[in-house]
Amino acid sequence: MDRFTSMSVFVAVVEKGSFVAAAEAMKISPTMVGKHISALEHALKTKLLVRTTRRQGLTEAGQLYYQHSRRIVDDMTKVETLVHSLKTTPTGRLKITAPYAFGNHILIPLISQFLELYPEINIEIELADRKVNLIEEGFDFAFRIGEIVDERLVAKALPDYEMVLAATPDYLEKHGTPDTPQALRHHNCLGYNQHQSEKLWQSIGITPNEGESLPSRLVINSGEGARQAALMNFTIVLQSKVILEQDLLNGRLVRVLPEFSLPSYPMHLVYLPQKEMPLKTEAFISFMMEKLWQRMMTLSHL
Repeated sequence: MDRFTSMSVFVAVVEKGSFVAAAEAMKISPTMVGKHISALEHALKTKLLVRTTRRQGLTEAGQLYYQHSRRIVDDMTKVETLVHSLKTTPTGRLKITAPYAFGNHILIPLISQFLELYPEINIEIELADRKVNLIEEGFDFAFRIGEIVDERLVAKALPDYEMVLAATPDYLEKHGTPDTPQALRHHNCLGYNQHQSEKLWQSIGITPNEGESLPSRLVINSGEGARQAALMNFTIVLQSKVILEQDLLNGRLVRVLPEFSLPSYPMHLVYLPQKEMPLKTEAFISFMMEKLWQRMMTLSHL
């Protein structure tokens, strides 16, 4: 017989006071109750109960066994309740990675809302401008900017990661406002880094002549650094709307060549496929696909 079931029956016999009452509580026959008690006593090689026609009592071994059995039964009940709650309430830990700028400006405020909504979920976020390996590094989710080439991943499409040209009003007053992409040749133009800058400038129609460098006296490998250079009236910056949003809204920066199409990049929420998806995972996907779409679409109007 199953030892834990027999232990539960024994606890019921002690607490209910009889085999009949225990049988009703356990939804088995009194005969089966007796078999469980006999199985325990046979396994332990000692008597646990002393029964007469009028009463039953515990032996010294029975008293000791009851105390420990009661604790084990309680612990098992708690474990079963916790496991059941995983199927009824989103709970547990999620490990997430995202690029720095997107994470700081967009994701973390939304994560705070999500945690308010789901108090039983804990989240660990790693912000990194690198492509993490979800399997090897134990991540549940990653936000990716760019094409998805790993076919092992489930990829949920998000609004594109849009770029914008911007400068301070003071810079444009001093150096003039370009009216065509080619006019940018006469300005300090700054992107993320030199390699990325050339690709970006070329994507809006600026192709340097042979042996010619694009007009960029400053090279920065930080989106926030590029923003600061623009705010210091040094440059026209080509940067993401995510990074420049607040500056554009409050007028510290203004758009340059707003009528020209600028590059944008696909963005996805990616995760590993699962046969049975935990509620915490379903909750996170559902929340992000609604709230993140809403948040990113506000940027499209800048």
